Amino acid sequence: MLTTDDLIARAEITDVIQRLARGTDRLDRDLMAACYHPDGFDDHNSFRGSGEEFADWVCAVLPHFAATTHFIALPHIRLNDDTAQVDTYCVAHHVSRPGPDGSATDMVMGLRYIDRFEKRSGQWRIAKRVCAFDWNYTVPFDPSATFQWEADFTVGARDRTDPSYFGS
Repeated sequence: MLTTDDLIARAEITDVIQRLARGTDRLDRDLMAACYHPDGFDDHNSFRGSGEEFADWVCAVLPHFAATTHFIALPHIRLNDDTAQVDTYCVAHHVSRPGPDGSATDMVMGLRYIDRFEKRSGQWRIAKRVCAFDWNYTVPFDPSATFQWEADFTVGARDRTDPSYFGS
């Protein structure tokens, strides 16, 4: 039987996972780093290091994409006092900038975040994250053949000018 404390813990853990995805897609270094405990560790295979170093790495590696979007499923959370084992499925899109010929690609990945969360000083944060890749493919497309935004459309940005930061 879930207790009120269990439900609160699950909501707080889910919020951290969502903030980390948002920080990644918006290239918000501070938002990403804040999702890890100071001694937290991230293993993304091509990167292994602290949460702070992970945030720096994302901000160095992902800007060459025109956009990224991480679709996060509801996490599977197993609580044990002040620790939690958490598996979260993700489908991530990585849209390239157009090349010299005008073509672009969308690299799509199916992956899982396998996390150990710990509650310290009242805060749930990632103590260890492993990114397990399940599948991927790349789709070519012609950006000129896509819908073109009108001048008055609200368009997202990969920084703090994004509309999600208005009023923050």
